[in-house]
Amino acid sequence: MRRTGIAETCIGLFILALLAGITGWVYVAQSLFDPDFYSVALQKEGNGAGRKNSLPSPGSASVAAFLPESLVAMGPEETFDSETLSDKIDGKADLYLSSGFVKLRTRRFASKADPKNWVELYIYEMKDPTKAFSVYSVQKRKDARPVDLGVSAYATENAFFFTNGPDYFEIISASKDIAVEMTSLAKNLVETAPKPAVQLTEASLFPPESLDESSISLHMSDVFGFSELDRVYTASYSVGAAQVTAFLSKRESAEEAADLAAAYGRFLLENGAEEAGAIPDAPDSKIYKVFDAYEVVLHRGGFLAGTHDVDNMDSATDVASRIYRNLDEAGR
Repeated sequence: MRRTGIAETCIGLFILALLAGITGWVYVAQSLFDPDFYSVALQKEGNGAGRKNSLPSPGSASVAAFLPESLVAMGPEETFDSETLSDKIDGKADLYLSSGFVKLRTRRFASKADPKNWVELYIYEMKDPTKAFSVYSVQKRKDARPVDLGVSAYATENAFFFTNGPDYFEIISASKDIAVEMTSLAKNLVETAPKPAVQLTEASLFPPESLDESSISLHMSDVFGFSELDRVYTASYSVGAAQVTAFLSKRESAEEAADLAAAYGRFLLENGAEEAGAIPDAPDSKIYKVFDAYEVVLHRGGFLAGTHDVDNMDSATDVASRIYRNLDEAGR
């Protein structure tokens, strides 16, 4: 049997010692790793402006066009299409996909003063402003407070939500301590974007008296549980102590509006409702009693309208009558 030489033994011991040294260095390096430092430092130069992956503003400017001086980009932009959207917002993707979703762009920004305070910007590009308003309105938070940005907007303790043209924005922070930076970012995004043309929608036909304007929402499908009812604006009214949900939907023709009103009425009857007359000054209307609540369904020209799930019949018919008169006066 061949004996191992002294030289070979020394080489083996040297290799083992070298491997042990490399292992120790890796351990120490990992223990000192600071992800916040590296993610911020990665794009500190120029706040990310001019980098291949820097997030452009809606107006196609670089990130520097809207990023406040107090924030710095933390990493590259991420982009999601209809196939990958659920990877980012699992559980909510269907809402966007059924409402004209085109793509989502996201990026995080950290406070220069305290890199552990960061915000994430979401820009949802939708097919048109109406669809952007729909996804904005139907998921409005209960703790929302209005924000004056010159567009539809509201804020919560740690987030901003707003629309501008076909884009819907969310700015969500890790801490309420970065509220000033969030406000600056939101204002910059609105100011640097092209100004969309003002669009008059059926929402402008809700009678203003006792209307809660912040409650106006646009529902794109399966409204009130009825599969044929889509593209419906809803709004809340205070009538005395009663809260009334009103609705309006522009259809393609007067015939379609009348047919949809009849179909919705049949749907109510099939689900336990009873007919309870009509509004005297609205000949194209029907009142339904649905267990302990009331529903008014009417049509006028190319519009379907009414009130939904109201405890008090007088309150339900009062708001419905006002909507009918508004449509009548507008020649709709």
